[in-house]
Amino acid sequence: MRCDIIIPVWNQLEATKECIDSIVKHTDYPYRLILIDNGSDAGTAGYLRGLKERKDPEAVLIRNDKNLGFVKAVNQGIAGSDAPYVCVMNNDTIATKGWLGEMVRVMESRPEIGLLNPSSNTSGQFPGKGQSIDEYASTLSRFKGEIQELYTCRGFCMLIKRHVLDALGALDEIYHIGYFDDTDYCKRAQKARFRTARAKAAYVYHKENMSFKALSNNKDLFRANEKIFFERWGRPLRLAYFVDRIESARRIDDIATDVARSGHQITIFIKKGMPWPVRLDHFDIRKASLSPPFFGIVSIYKILKRKKKKQLHVLMTDNKTFGYFLKTIRNIHGSDVIINASKEKVLDLLRKRSLSF
Repeated sequence: MRCDIIIPVWNQLEATKECIDSIVKHTDYPYRLILIDNGSDAGTAGYLRGLKERKDPEAVLIRNDKNLGFVKAVNQGIAGSDAPYVCVMNNDTIATKGWLGEMVRVMESRPEIGLLNPSSNTSGQFPGKGQSIDEYASTLSRFKGEIQELYTCRGFCMLIKRHVLDALGALDEIYHIGYFDDTDYCKRAQKARFRTARAKAAYVYHKENMSFKALSNNKDLFRANEKIFFERWGRPLRLAYFVDRIESARRIDDIATDVARSGHQITIFIKKGMPWPVRLDHFDIRKASLSPPFFGIVSIYKILKRKKKKQLHVLMTDNKTFGYFLKTIRNIHGSDVIINASKEKVLDLLRKRSLSF
């Protein structure tokens, strides 16, 4: 068994060295490097040739005369891989002890998972003040074997099963240089009934977008690819469920799970002291605990506050009085309101609204 680690490189010599050094030092699972030199300058190109000649670790080098972009480079790597696992990795990442072994063990123990990220600052796991990356990573060992489902795995460090690659093929090159290629691939995987998740105990730090920031037209690329993705899959929406009765727990659990797995974000507003109604650990299922005596007033305040930056598109509640009040002020908050929502009704509304922007 082996994992092929595909790393596209376009300059960024020092970051690339730090990335490769961290992989060599901290990888506890058999691997091979597949390095894609995307027309790098002489210094970076020479370093990559040296890795191939060194033979430890084993490395394959593909050289492009110009920068073909992240997506095409990854696809070149995929075409040259025959390993049971492939890890797509940015050259601005830093791996920590046992990262790959933990990710592979999680995948092997959960056949439903097709794509997997490690924990990372990219998904909200930050070292504390004065804490090194390695020190922080060691604190996550208590989560061995645990996952959090994700709407999308990010391409900075994305482990993919061979079975998924066989089923889906390569990344879609319609996304050109990059942006949304990984999100699109995850949507295709989910459509094929694979889950996407984060291995909580594995940690890879990401310096984020070093190569993309060097592109003068990166904002235009982002907007163009965002448009392609939204036209293909719809826009993600934000929902809120205001819980009044614990008797609604099973229905809320069903709604929240399907909403999150459909690519939308849901926040459960719940009274402090009330049992949490959702079983699934998912990145896009959020919790907001409010004081019982002021639950209604604070809820209204939260709705109106969110309108200024991240508007809630759909409001749900099992309290008829509160629900009817939300409907009477719809011209103020601008959200759809559903009382005693059924999962089918919510998902049908999301399908219509997601594609109507």
